[in-house]
Amino acid sequence: MRLTNDKYMTVAGHRGDSYNYYENTMTAFKMAIKNGADMIETDVRLSSDGYLVLIHDDKVDRTTNGHGYVKDMSFEELRLLNCGDSQNYEKIPTLRELFDLIKDTDITVNIEIKEYYSESNVERCEKCIDDVILLVEEYGFGDRILINSFDAYVLEYVYKKHGKKYPLHGFYPYWEMQNVNISPDEYLYCACIFDNENKVLYNYLIERGIEPWVGASITQKSKLEICVKYGARLITTNNPKDIKMKLEEIYNGCKQD
Repeated sequence: MRLTNDKYMTVAGHRGDSYNYYENTMTAFKMAIKNGADMIETDVRLSSDGYLVLIHDDKVDRTTNGHGYVKDMSFEELRLLNCGDSQNYEKIPTLRELFDLIKDTDITVNIEIKEYYSESNVERCEKCIDDVILLVEEYGFGDRILINSFDAYVLEYVYKKHGKKYPLHGFYPYWEMQNVNISPDEYLYCACIFDNENKVLYNYLIERGIEPWVGASITQKSKLEICVKYGARLITTNNPKDIKMKLEEIYNGCKQD
């Protein structure tokens, strides 16, 4: 299985269909798939007792009705929180639940490790990476996932331990990442471009065999068309249905915006 398509740009649901539903919830993941996403992008952290939970922020305050740091809360405590609303109750999911959702589909998963390296967090950081990979192997998803982080320590840890067995996703220009000690040219499968209308950046990655990807800031068809023209292979989007529609118009030669 390939993570991206040969003939057209792949669409990844950013934290699921997070434009229309609560981010990083099972509903958002299900609806991203229903609305045409080829891939699910999600964020992984560790609870205080070592569960792989899917939440972006280091605190639960923005996306749930709770308060405090994820790292200080047990899995049981996190599961009591509502990351939806009074009419739509949503639990913080686990990576295992997402894998169960997609195991009988051809959906791929972009796993962003949010446990970053620091002297006080090195053990949690490495445990998070190792536990993600153990779960990937349990499900036989080695060809269906990639590992992503703004912390190059995470990517370099995987590379040093596993070589290129698991595709790695970074960010370009490389100064967008922290803790860069090895040239990312050496190990990256893909990199998300920040200045996504700068053809020089695409060329740099393409010349090194690294797929250029673009992120959720691209919503207009005219900008998306530039990304297609310059060689972007994947877009991570909050609204998969909208982007799929615009890509169909671009590939079919429709000129309306």
